[in-house]
Amino acid sequence: MTDDRTQDAPVEDQHPQPIDDKVAGILVQEEADLAGHDQAEILEALRQRFADAGIAISEDELLEQSVRIAGADGGDFSDR
Repeated sequence: MTDDRTQDAPVEDQHPQPIDDKVAGILVQEEADLAGHDQAEILEALRQRFADAGIAISEDELLEQSVRIAGADGGDFSDR
């Protein structure tokens, strides 16, 4: 007997996680990638990542997080 099922969606779409976990994951990743970079660059990257993920986040929160990430040392990650 063959299994005709296929994976038609990304794995993360098949295993939903709470929105807070998704937001935290994006912020941790962006901090890892962009800590210490220019705040305007980080702000644009955050806007794009959240838009790509389909997550609505306020401009105030984006600004706050971009300032925080710009001031962070690379490798010195916070939990948000």
